[in-house]
Amino acid sequence: MKTRGGANFNLVARALVNCRVAAGVSLMVLVMMGGTSVSRAAGWQWYDAESKMTDGGRRKNPTSEKPAPSGQQGALQKLEILRQALKATLAEAILYPNTENFIKYFELQNYFTQQAGLFERSAQRAFLEHPELDYNLKHSHYNGTVKSQLAADFAAQRDAISRLAQRYGVMLFYRGAEPIDGQLVGVVKGFRDSYGLSVVPVTVDGVVNPAMPETRRDAGQAQRLGVTHFPALMLVDPRSGAVKPLAYGFISQDDLAKQFRDVLTDFKPNY
Repeated sequence: MKTRGGANFNLVARALVNCRVAAGVSLMVLVMMGGTSVSRAAGWQWYDAESKMTDGGRRKNPTSEKPAPSGQQGALQKLEILRQALKATLAEAILYPNTENFIKYFELQNYFTQQAGLFERSAQRAFLEHPELDYNLKHSHYNGTVKSQLAADFAAQRDAISRLAQRYGVMLFYRGAEPIDGQLVGVVKGFRDSYGLSVVPVTVDGVVNPAMPETRRDAGQAQRLGVTHFPALMLVDPRSGAVKPLAYGFISQDDLAKQFRDVLTDFKPNY
């Protein structure tokens, strides 16, 4: 049985995590930049000069100035100023297109690009010095490892199904007159045959689906187990009477296998 549904989700999650450096570069790199580098960026000089002037154009008294922000606060202010400067130079270059305005914008844009490259290189160095941060160690993002990862996912799902089947029985509550419920009956039948599960089907409207002729008619089981929505798959411990919902509504075989694993691990993230 293929597990493309769960595998595709994992691969998308892995790809997103491994793109974290590139996706967040325009924000994170500026938070890390130092005062010296920022002061040399195009568009930054006007802020240095303007910040020393009063509204009337006179220079401020240095003793009356507030202390310059430091650390994280200062970096955030620099980030916002550079953002505004980039927007301003872009707007000017678009509204008043000429060589000088384009150069102002392009120089500032190049500064962002340069810092992005430095940030990426520092991230690569950090992963070597701190391999515990490297997601690729747990979930490789290389295409060549896809088959191995799919095999590992499939093995984890099969193990979860086997372990839960040792403790719980599976009960399927369905409405025989409902087409969607009938489709689920077919899925559960195939799933049962693939994994050798013991499934007790119960019809709640008295209509037996021919795919499962052994279906029992509901004699209060749904009410005793607290099942009020259909179709429903429930895990029932015959010894203690404990009940765990497994799935409600239609579900594919791929997602049902994943659901067994999630229920066993109490929905521990797999990414």
